[in-house]
Amino acid sequence: MGTFIIVEGKTDATKLKSIFPGLKIIETGGSGITTEKLELIKKISLHNKVIIFTDPDYPGQKLRQMISDYLDNNCLHAFINKSDAIKGKKVGVAEASVVAIKNSINNLITFRNENKDSLLWPDYINLVDSKLKRQKIINYYNLAPTNNKATFKCLNYMNVTKHALIKILEEK
Repeated sequence: MGTFIIVEGKTDATKLKSIFPGLKIIETGGSGITTEKLELIKKISLHNKVIIFTDPDYPGQKLRQMISDYLDNNCLHAFINKSDAIKGKKVGVAEASVVAIKNSINNLITFRNENKDSLLWPDYINLVDSKLKRQKIINYYNLAPTNNKATFKCLNYMNVTKHALIKILEEK
């Protein structure tokens, strides 16, 4: 059993291989991933650990969700904070520092299909009642910037509880 990391493009793969020589990487070719590529990833996931490491932008988030759904969440996720992945006008894994990438790989997140009600919508809305608070949660978990519904869904997949949110929001 090995580990495969799913990235969007060649520059992401090159960057990761420079940090982790010998790493097994699958490039999706960007957000226009083919059914054949999804089938390959699914086949690999049956006997290997799969880590999705897409860019912290809207296309990257959409691609992450598509692959994760295709794998029935049988995968791990590496998230990088958008502010750590900007170089000039480009945003992506390839633009991130070695430290930020290592931190992302060392803090993998698993989405779970069970216990989707670990956090209820009314509790989320009452706690995360501003963009500033949502951004604090997004930064804490290194999630891509999203709206309330997408953030709520992601927190539930990660089984984040109301108590955990309260604790994060109370931190200075």
